[in-house]
Amino acid sequence: MLEAESVASFIPGSPVRVLVLAHGFPWPDDSKSDNELVEYARAAVRRWRAFAEKHHTILVAPPFGGRDFAGYQEMAGRETGPDEFVNLLVDEMAREHIPHVNGRFSLHGHSAGAQFAARYLVTHPGRLTNVILSAPSTYPFPDPGTPWPDSMGAAARHRVSGSAVTPRPEGWRAAATEVAVGVLVGSQDTEPRPTAPGQPGSTRIERAIAWVDTMHRHAEANRRQSTVRLSVVDGLGHDEAAMAVPAQNMLAGQWAAARRSRAT
Repeated sequence: MLEAESVASFIPGSPVRVLVLAHGFPWPDDSKSDNELVEYARAAVRRWRAFAEKHHTILVAPPFGGRDFAGYQEMAGRETGPDEFVNLLVDEMAREHIPHVNGRFSLHGHSAGAQFAARYLVTHPGRLTNVILSAPSTYPFPDPGTPWPDSMGAAARHRVSGSAVTPRPEGWRAAATEVAVGVLVGSQDTEPRPTAPGQPGSTRIERAIAWVDTMHRHAEANRRQSTVRLSVVDGLGHDEAAMAVPAQNMLAGQWAAARRSRAT
């Protein structure tokens, strides 16, 4: 399995939280080596470093997409799931650097990384304080009639590692009502996406609108207030570096809102 030493990271002075960055996969095939993916993850950390210093945030960026986690978008792994790997990394970093850690962290994903982040959200909502989903192509909808990883139905196939995923419906309820979730998509991100089970619409914008609306209705059906918010960013396309700026602004806003809530 991928070694923790291969993970890109940054540790500021006096850290108070952990933020996991799940990068995109902007290549048309799987020809990238693990070393190239490590460097791509390091580039993501460099983009977020000033933000992390300002907010006393540990950054952790696993190099997903290589030999061990080729199917990370759907939470598939060769020996272990990428979700389990993230849990191990967060717990190790937090125990070492943050006093009185409670095991929860923030998660940002872009494109393929956002597909992973959305699926992590509905299967591990209790591990998260907040999530930013930046322009994923597909989402896990709260539909028991469509199988995982596209909805909450029983898995149609096993993970690459051989263990079956059995999503729990209560994960969607918690994701929709207990975690601060921000969905970002650029107004120029209009390229049609491949057809996928249970995914309404053909563009990232259409699918983002549909998922957020569905999660709002799911929260209402459970007599709760939705914590999922959508922002369409004017003038941006499917650009991971450019989309990092509004993602950082949204994340800082979520943290500020949490501080205000604790103070009242």
